[in-house]
Amino acid sequence: MGELYLDELVKLFSIKDDNEFKEEILKYHDYEISEALLEVTSEERVRVYKIFNYEELSNFFSYLDDEDALTLFDEMKSKDITGVIQELDIDDAVDVMLALPDEEREDYLELMDEEHRNKISALFDHDEYTAGAIMTTSYIEVNVKDTVEQAMKKLIAQAIDAETINVIYITNEDKELVGVMSLREIILARKGHLIQEVMNERIVSVLTTTDQEDVAEIFKDYGFASLPVVDDANKMLGIITFDDIIEVIEEEATEDYSRLAAISDVDFDTDTETVWMSAKKRLPWLLILSVLGFATSAIIAQFEGTIASVPTIALFMPMILGMAGNTGTQSLAVTVRGLNNNEFDNKADIRKHLLREVGTGLLNGVIIGLILFIVTFLFLQLTNNPDAIKITQVVSLSILASLTVATLSGALIPIVINSFKIDPAIASGPFVTMIIDILALSVYFTLATILIINTL
Repeated sequence: MGELYLDELVKLFSIKDDNEFKEEILKYHDYEISEALLEVTSEERVRVYKIFNYEELSNFFSYLDDEDALTLFDEMKSKDITGVIQELDIDDAVDVMLALPDEEREDYLELMDEEHRNKISALFDHDEYTAGAIMTTSYIEVNVKDTVEQAMKKLIAQAIDAETINVIYITNEDKELVGVMSLREIILARKGHLIQEVMNERIVSVLTTTDQEDVAEIFKDYGFASLPVVDDANKMLGIITFDDIIEVIEEEATEDYSRLAAISDVDFDTDTETVWMSAKKRLPWLLILSVLGFATSAIIAQFEGTIASVPTIALFMPMILGMAGNTGTQSLAVTVRGLNNNEFDNKADIRKHLLREVGTGLLNGVIIGLILFIVTFLFLQLTNNPDAIKITQVVSLSILASLTVATLSGALIPIVINSFKIDPAIASGPFVTMIIDILALSVYFTLATILIINTL
C-alpha cells in the first residue's frame, strides 16, 4: 500500500466520534485497513474490534497473514475471535484455524455453530498441499433439471455466501458434477430453457488429492478464475479460486528458493525463531556438503605432486571452479524451471534439452577458452613463467571441458531426481556446485599432469 494511504488511515484513528470514525475508515479498501491495523497501537485496534461487526472485521482479517491474524487475536475475546472466523471464507477460516495451537483450535470449534464447525472440520481431513486443503465449500450450485429462471433464483439466494459468482456449477440428484456455466451465459440464456440444454458439459476438475502445484499449473494453462474439486465418484465437494492459487504459487516459489539455497525451510517467525531452530534447518545440508568437501580435498591431495612441481597452476583454481559452478547453476535453474512448467513431456523433450544445454556449455567453453588462452598466455609471459604455453593450454582446455561437464550436470541432476518423484528443486545450488567442483578439479589436474608433468 502506498505510504500516503497508510498515513491517512493512521491519522483517522484520532477521530473521537465512533460513528464518524467508522464512516471514514470504510471509505478505504479492506486491504488498506488491514495494513493500517498493523501500524496502530493495541488500544486503537481494540476500539476497532468494538465498533465494527464480525463481517466487517472478517473482511479486514482476510487480507492478513495467518501469523498477523493470530497476533491480533491475542487482543480479542474468544467469542469475538469465533465470530470473525465464522464470517471468513471457509478456506481462509481453515488456514487461520490450522495456524492456531491444537488446544485453542478445539476451543474455538466448540464455540462455533454446528454448520460452521462441520464445514471447517471437514476440511481438516485433507492432506496438506493438496486441492482438498485449499478449496472452499462456498460456491454457486444448481440442479441440472432446473430451468434458467429457477437457477437464477438459486444464484441470487446463494450469492451472499459464495466466494465467487462468476461460475455456476451444475450437479445432478447424486451431487455429481455434470456441467458448468458462466454468469454471463446464464444471464443471456432464455428463462424457459432447462439448464441441461444450455450448460457446458466440458468440465475441467481436480480431485481432493491433486497436488496444489498441479492445480496451479491448470490455472496457468486454462486461465480459470475458479476450478471445481470432486471426489473419486465425481461428486462436487468445493472450488479453488484464483486468489488461493496466487498464495500457492508464492508458497511454492519460496519453498523452491529455500531448497536451491540448501535450507530445509524458510517459513519461520522472526519473533520466535531461535538460533538453534535456524541452525537445525541448515545443518543437514551443510553436513552433506562437508562430506562432498572432503572429496574435493582428496582430489587436491591426489595431485599434490603436480601442484608442488608447477605451483603456478594453483593460481587458476578459483577461476576454473567459479566458471564451472556458475555455468552449472545457470543450467540447473533453467532445468528446474522447465520441470516445474512441465516442458519435458517425454524422453525426446529431455534429450533435446540435454543436447541444447551441452551445446551451450561447449560453445561457451570454446569462446571463453579462446579468450582465456590469450589473457593467460600474456599474463604468464609478463611474469616470465617458463611453462607459459603449457599452463595456458591446460587452463583453456580445462575451461572448455569444465563448462561442458558443468552444464550437463546442472541439467541432468534435477532430471534424474525428478524421475524418482522427488521435487527437482531439492537438487540445490550448493549441492550441484560441489559436485561440479569435484568434476572440474579432476579435469583440471588430470590435464595438468598429462600436458605439463609428463612432458617435463
